[in-house]
Amino acid sequence: MESAVRFVLTHRRVLAATLTGLAVWAAVTAVTRSPDTREVLVAARDLGSGATVLRSDLETRRLPDSAVPAGLAASPEIVGRALAGPMRAGEVFTDRRVVDPRDLGRGRVLSTVEVSSATAELLRPGDAVDLLAVAEEGAAEPVAEAVEVVTVRSDPERETAVLGVAADPEVATLVARASVTARLAAVVVTRHRAP
Repeated sequence: MESAVRFVLTHRRVLAATLTGLAVWAAVTAVTRSPDTREVLVAARDLGSGATVLRSDLETRRLPDSAVPAGLAASPEIVGRALAGPMRAGEVFTDRRVVDPRDLGRGRVLSTVEVSSATAELLRPGDAVDLLAVAEEGAAEPVAEAVEVVTVRSDPERETAVLGVAADPEVATLVARASVTARLAAVVVTRHRAP
């Protein structure tokens, strides 16, 4: 034991320099090491809700694996689909950000509803809404219950917005008929869960 203490005391400067060098090497290696990355598709520019995605709207970037969201969408899946909501430049495309009106699930179709811009500002894709037909005298009749909002596309010039809602074909027909004779209003509701 005494010889080990004597060795450390005699060579303490060499040992300190060696340990300092190892610490610096470990720190530099940790800081400069590139994380594992993955190629993803992002929006090349700001895109509006409901816009049809074009090839020119896509850009490829590499992101660290830890920053890649679940449900990545591939280029052939994205082009030609509608955006479920607005996207900022650089935002990653996922299966929840794009909608194909031909693929809304078994027995559902995309029905469009024109509402005020003020109403549309409160709605997001995934919300459930009741649709009411409001007559000129103010009476409201329910047309559809708890339909899912799929897209929200605003038209600032007309101060209106068009909602794309997923509904069964019978409900979509009722919505289309009601939109000819009355103004439609959307009311956000809680989804009914099966017991």
